[in-house]
Amino acid sequence: MSIANTRVVLQSYAPKDVHSPSLFSVDDSQAAPDVAALQQNQVLVKAEALSIDPHQRRFIDIPDSSNKAAYQFRYPLGKPIVGIGAGIVVASTSSQFSAGDWVRSEQFPWQTYAVFADQDVVKLPKTTASIVDHIGVFGMPAFTAFLGITLAGQPKAGETMLVSAAAGAVGQVVVQLGKARGLRVIGVAGSDDKIEYVKRLGADGVINYRTCGDFVHAIKQAAPEGIDIYFDNVGGEFLDAALLTLNVHARVALCGSISTYASDKSKIAGIKNLDAIIVKQVTLRSFHYQPHLGTPIETDFLEEMAQLVAANQMQFKLDQREGLASAPQALADLFSGRNFGKLIVRP
Repeated sequence: MSIANTRVVLQSYAPKDVHSPSLFSVDDSQAAPDVAALQQNQVLVKAEALSIDPHQRRFIDIPDSSNKAAYQFRYPLGKPIVGIGAGIVVASTSSQFSAGDWVRSEQFPWQTYAVFADQDVVKLPKTTASIVDHIGVFGMPAFTAFLGITLAGQPKAGETMLVSAAAGAVGQVVVQLGKARGLRVIGVAGSDDKIEYVKRLGADGVINYRTCGDFVHAIKQAAPEGIDIYFDNVGGEFLDAALLTLNVHARVALCGSISTYASDKSKIAGIKNLDAIIVKQVTLRSFHYQPHLGTPIETDFLEEMAQLVAANQMQFKLDQREGLASAPQALADLFSGRNFGKLIVRP
């Protein structure tokens, strides 16, 4: 008896600002890959956790032919989209993997079972309570937070750091790593429950960006001494305001720009205050986690996170959705603020 391989298939690209599950369909018509059909150095993996991330939105928008700087790659129609995922090896023809191993891939399709070349998956240690930890507290969001703090932030005890999307997958870790380094941390969030969560993480102040009114005034009220480090997850209007509150020699960690991911580019707020970074000799640094995978800085990250988790000094909130069919709605919720914490789907 064959086992169904549920797939969530992209049927059409998203027009202006449409975050609709109707772009996808759920297909149960295909059987799981046959173990006997595996080629040399392949692994058959059952999905256990799929990461829902902001960058995926860029690859389902209708391509913008007028914007040559925009991402031109799009997920192909009629197939599952891909992202970061973790799963358990069901069968293997590779000497590097055995049935029962935990693995992670950067190109995990939205389907129950998938076949990978062994070079495209990474074996995960079973030193955590759940495989989900390798998508969350030991995964990409936390590693991204660590890189931003370490490479771009270069914190010194006593400095003040502003963190946008502070209740999000990356931001929640940034807040806690900042406090661990002796910083005064100001978080930014958009609802009462998220604000309370950021306070529980140890933030010294929290701004509700939906109700605070003028952003510059709100930041200066929360941090009258000015901002030494701004960890930016949103871009757009809030980034522009934050530039006016920076101290001399401040650092800006350019991590994400979720407010600018809309397909309707006419609605994106531009940056007008670039002169502020010249006058104050500010450093802006962007970064990405992938080039640092497998390097000494990833080892440093894993060691520090393991210590913080063991000492109950690191919280990590997950927003878990059950069933592969919930993935399209989860992606839509990410862009409407209806998620709380790191969004994952448990197939």
